Amino acid sequence: MSTFKEFLIERNQIDSLIKKGYKIKNVRETLDGAYVDFENQEEEENFITLHIMNADTRKYFGSLIIKQFGIRL
Repeated sequence: MSTFKEFLIERNQIDSLIKKGYKIKNVRETLDGAYVDFENQEEEENFITLHIMNADTRKYFGSLIIKQFGIRL
């Protein structure tokens, strides 16, 4: 699979969770990629972890964390 296609798949997974009201609660970086924990108190499945391997997607969720906490750069 191409790197760009991998990015699109991972980004769409993240965007889908954000649209459902999930928020990023924790990020664990490993040599195998990043494990991003999402939480939503209003959903039946209120805790979801995504394994993000693409570097561009890791930058993308980093920008979402900045936006989520209202940090202005």
